[in-house]
Amino acid sequence: MFNFLKKKPSNIKQIDIISKTASLLIHAAKIDENYTKNEKIIIEKTLVELGANSEKLNDIMEHAEKNEEDSNQIL
Repeated sequence: MFNFLKKKPSNIKQIDIISKTASLLIHAAKIDENYTKNEKIIIEKTLVELGANSEKLNDIMEHAEKNEEDSNQIL
């Protein structure tokens, strides 16, 4: 389903794609205003399947959560 993410564009780093994907998935999980630990685990598993380094997963998630919190939204 996300095979297009496995193709690395020449001008975008894979870590940027994974980080932005994580931010989007976190945003989707927060839409119901109930971001659960189970949702976080599902997002982490998805990122590993997309090629994220499991050793850097905590850093990726922290960065993505910060990006999602800082995003401009119309509420």
